[in-house]
Amino acid sequence: MPRLPSDPASSRADLLALSAAMAREGRTLIERVLPAPPEVFTQWQHYPPGDATDPDSQACWYYHAHPPEQRGEREHGHFHLFLPLAAFAGEEVLASPAGQGAAQTVHVAALCFDVEGLPTGWIATSRWVTEDWFFAAPAMIARLDRLDLSRAGEAQGLAEVSRWLTLAAIACHQDLAAMLHRRDALLAQVDPDDRSTEVLASAPFAV
Repeated sequence: MPRLPSDPASSRADLLALSAAMAREGRTLIERVLPAPPEVFTQWQHYPPGDATDPDSQACWYYHAHPPEQRGEREHGHFHLFLPLAAFAGEEVLASPAGQGAAQTVHVAALCFDVEGLPTGWIATSRWVTEDWFFAAPAMIARLDRLDLSRAGEAQGLAEVSRWLTLAAIACHQDLAAMLHRRDALLAQVDPDDRSTEVLASAPFAV
């Protein structure tokens, strides 16, 4: 596996090169994750089953799609990206899961894809959406460089997908940081348990 670049500019170049290679193979990112044919999948189901976790960083991801009435007309689904709770040792927890046995993860962002298999934008969701741990934007931003997913899903043949997601996060570092600050600003004005507020902030996908 090639070494990851550490700066957004190099990541953009690598991301575009990897995207071009995938296009030449004739398979979108989504098609590499979902069962064939991609139209045949179960809504809400996590893909890959059991999620994809990097054995080194413990960062993880999964892809899923909501029912048609709960997503935009052109939206297909989104990748949820997580850091391990252990990465936040010593940081103040803003909110914790209500139930017992919750995943030891911290949701960073979700990357939405359209029906053509193209990325459209990032979203930051309310804590109840993923039922995990919630930390303030500065703590999140300080750990974005730990979102290394590059070995996640190796056993399922998803290493290229994981590398693509990692490169996207590095390339969009500034957009993700600004989005997380907007998330916190809105969170200060709404009830964090209000089920009518699912998305707290968003940012277009631009590299």
